[in-house]
Amino acid sequence: MTPETEVIACPACKHLVRVPLDWLGTQVQCPECQAMFRAPVRVDGKLTEAELLSRPASADAPKPRPRMDIMLLLPAFGLLLCGVLGVVVNGWLLVLVSDADAGKEWAGKQVEAMRKMGMGAGEPSEKQAEKDAQETDQLLRQFKWILPVSLVVSAVVFAGGLSITFRRNYRLAQVACVLAALNFAHLCCIPGAVAGLWGLLMLGSAEGREHFQR
Repeated sequence: MTPETEVIACPACKHLVRVPLDWLGTQVQCPECQAMFRAPVRVDGKLTEAELLSRPASADAPKPRPRMDIMLLLPAFGLLLCGVLGVVVNGWLLVLVSDADAGKEWAGKQVEAMRKMGMGAGEPSEKQAEKDAQETDQLLRQFKWILPVSLVVSAVVFAGGLSITFRRNYRLAQVACVLAALNFAHLCCIPGAVAGLWGLLMLGSAEGREHFQR
């Protein structure tokens, strides 16, 4: 004999569910949306409202973003730090060498520092002064094109750090790590090389690729 039933609307999706009378007041699962609810009971000849107990997560709902893996967070921070330092230092030097007098004075100090370390010293004083002037001009010309390139590369390294942090543009992150490892972007060679090589190692792993697919 088929048990008597009541037709109840699911409080989550309003799908009509046929519930046996002996299930009234018990926990029921909607076959349509899988929500759990407590079936109503009959009071004074009328059914009470169904009580929603749990609503299943929608398949279309955005999934919570997993926490950043510490093994990727550290090289990302290194790229961001080296990128910022590179932009600041190279930008300041670019402004300095753009001024003829200030740039020549700065380049002269660099040549003088090299002489004190024994590089190119030993010429007679007259020839040494002439040679220093030539090397100062040459150094200044070199820095006028090296610094803009280094400034752009520093910006790419910083963007690579952001790329890892926000899980966007895997290729940009790889390029930034290579540039940092080759020490084009900044003056802090050891931290940059460590961050770049570490980042490349992690990006090449299965965990690193999965990090950008989340």
